[in-house]
Amino acid sequence: MARALEKIGAAFCALSAACAMLAASSAAVAADLPSNQPPPAPPPPVAAPLGFFVKLGLTYGINTSTSKLYAQPAPVAGLPQVQVPGVGANIGNVATLGLEAGYFVMPNISVDVSAGIPMWAKVTTKGSFLAGGVIPVPSGTELASIMPSFIPVTILYHFTEFGRFQPYIGAGVAPVFSFSQKSAFDTGVTVDPTVGLVLQAGMDVMFDPHWGWSFDVKKVFANGDAHATGVNLAVIGLPIQAPLATTLKTNFEPWILSTGVDYRF
Repeated sequence: MARALEKIGAAFCALSAACAMLAASSAAVAADLPSNQPPPAPPPPVAAPLGFFVKLGLTYGINTSTSKLYAQPAPVAGLPQVQVPGVGANIGNVATLGLEAGYFVMPNISVDVSAGIPMWAKVTTKGSFLAGGVIPVPSGTELASIMPSFIPVTILYHFTEFGRFQPYIGAGVAPVFSFSQKSAFDTGVTVDPTVGLVLQAGMDVMFDPHWGWSFDVKKVFANGDAHATGVNLAVIGLPIQAPLATTLKTNFEPWILSTGVDYRF
């Protein structure tokens, strides 16, 4: 009887070892079989870290400038100009086609240059005054039309850790000038060029390493002067032109909003 039990125990141990080996072999085979789980999604596309890029789209300038008007107290040559109390000017908003180009000097840092097609903007009085101290000029009178332009040159830092969404911030400088002027109430109009500070922020949404869409905002801070040598009173209903030196001192502070296609080479 004891011998029979020993044989049964030995057979059971052998059977257990065989089952363990079979289980291990099945696990190894299963590990080699292809998985039914879908492959992991590829990482979101990111832009090439270095190289040139261009942006083309719509640009809209919202003018939030403030100004002060200085004029001769009478149309007599040689008289000094004095500030006209409570009188400034409004510069009209402008919509145009904007272009921006730049280069990634480092994976997160670029140097950008922006420009746009120059468009006419009306300059109107903000507040009424007496021309030459005797002729009333109502608020909203068109002083002149100008074709303002500024070319921001900025250095930007790009946050690339968010994949296809790449916000950026930066700052720089911009020469500010006018391509041309048209007389209205003021005649002999000239605009002094100046240089201003520019703050810039925005986001590039990249569809692939080359193509994307850009949203951008800039704030310009500049001080500039515009001069006139005479007035045309026909604008306010009097068929008279007279010499009268005036100066408009302006804190030029527009918001520049842009959006458009982005291509990286």
